[in-house]
Amino acid sequence: MLRDRADAAFEAARRLLGPGAEFGEARAVLAEQHARIAAPLRVALVGRVSSGKSTLANALLGGDRVPTGIEELTYNVNWLRHGPDQTLTVHFTDGTPPERRGIGELEELTVRARGTPELAALLRRVDYLEITDPHPYLRAFDLIDTPGLDSHFGEDSANTLRFLALDEGDVRAATLGQAAKADALVLVFARGLASSEGELLRDFTGADVGGAGPVTTVGALTKVELFWPAHADPLAEGRRVAGRLMDTSGARRLLYDLCPLASLVGSAAGGCTDDDFADLVALSALAPSDLADRVYFGAEFASGDMPDVPVRASRRRALHRRFGGYGIVLAARLIRDGVDTRETLRTELYRGSGMADFRGLLAEHFGHRAELVKLARSVRHLSSLPDLDGGSPRTREVLRRAAAAVTSLEHAEHAFAELAVLRGHYSDVIALEPSDAADLLRITGEHGHAPHDLLGLPAGARATETSARARERLTHWAALTADPTHAGATRRACRVVRRSYELLIDRLDHPDRHRTAGPYA
Repeated sequence: MLRDRADAAFEAARRLLGPGAEFGEARAVLAEQHARIAAPLRVALVGRVSSGKSTLANALLGGDRVPTGIEELTYNVNWLRHGPDQTLTVHFTDGTPPERRGIGELEELTVRARGTPELAALLRRVDYLEITDPHPYLRAFDLIDTPGLDSHFGEDSANTLRFLALDEGDVRAATLGQAAKADALVLVFARGLASSEGELLRDFTGADVGGAGPVTTVGALTKVELFWPAHADPLAEGRRVAGRLMDTSGARRLLYDLCPLASLVGSAAGGCTDDDFADLVALSALAPSDLADRVYFGAEFASGDMPDVPVRASRRRALHRRFGGYGIVLAARLIRDGVDTRETLRTELYRGSGMADFRGLLAEHFGHRAELVKLARSVRHLSSLPDLDGGSPRTREVLRRAAAAVTSLEHAEHAFAELAVLRGHYSDVIALEPSDAADLLRITGEHGHAPHDLLGLPAGARATETSARARERLTHWAALTADPTHAGATRRACRVVRRSYELLIDRLDHPDRHRTAGPYA
């Protein structure tokens, strides 16, 4: 099992460093990187200011977990982790011990452009805010909501920066710093194809984010609800725009996929209350065209005198702020079509926002390779262990040997060869037929690591069928390896896939030997 062999490698490195004070810093780095393998995958949300990162975080977690707002700049990093209760801990840049705060203070600490000098002084010292939440999705992933990757800020953002006595570079540095610490990334784009979106791709591909690419990066095209009412189905228009964006600026070499999301609707679905449901039922009694016309003019709908609308102005305002015009129209349509409970409405709104599919994509694409991705990052980080100390040649040699005890996994473990092949596939340096490319993704764990997942068989496939399919695939890839038309990276990929099938067949032929093995036996 890869994890067992990794644990043994870290233990060998720890023994080489010994217990003395001489290598205390190196032992701390080693322990931190070892602990990361067992911790949840860190997924950072990265994008321009006001691209919808915080709303997306809320939508993923089914409610209002982090503050949002068009007149605010989220300067501080919000790090969301699983815990039995909602808590807030402030971590500082100046060595001050972490400080527990009430969860009700989160909005103030996430930065408004208005506040006291004392608040500004406090916020300048904040490194990140750690938020624990019992949502089950956080058992698999830590979510890191970053400030923004921008070179130009609007007036409200500039006001916030002046309040904090910071500049654009501070915000960008905070975002890139957290992205570099993450295991996987969600690159967040606002709707549309303005030139700033291309600039964001260029900014991002030029930034040092440590191994970003389709294996570890997914795109989210947010705010597609704003395509309504020009487009009756904003998700369909979002898919068209996403396809166009994926074909520009080399996006396919950076992103595994780009998913259109009505993220405001998804966030509102998770927090839909009984009062919300009752008001939406009342609004569904209006003629569809009448309701659409009224919610389109949001300010008038939220505060205007509408005696014929069976919901008072304060409630209309709350609904419009949280659901948006498209969300209200969609909810009313679902109710007219027969949705008759709050829970069913929440489920259908979440599905209609695109968030259900997106959440599943993250769980599948990131989750199936989480252990390998985390180990690869730790190996890469520990390669610089000998640089920690500029002391004697003996000291540097000990550090070099300790680092090598772990980094040697990259050359000894077949899983790392598979990871290299995946990166080659997404970089278009491997030339395979579409069916073979799909097979490459499958055998390297794209859909899971059970034998039927690796072979594209149903979960109940008989052992004889599974064995026969694995041997047929091995024969196929052995022939591809010998094909003289395949050379360079393509031939190397064929050899790796052939070896993957050999290892799978050994796993099938000797189940007792692999009974306790994990995904990378």
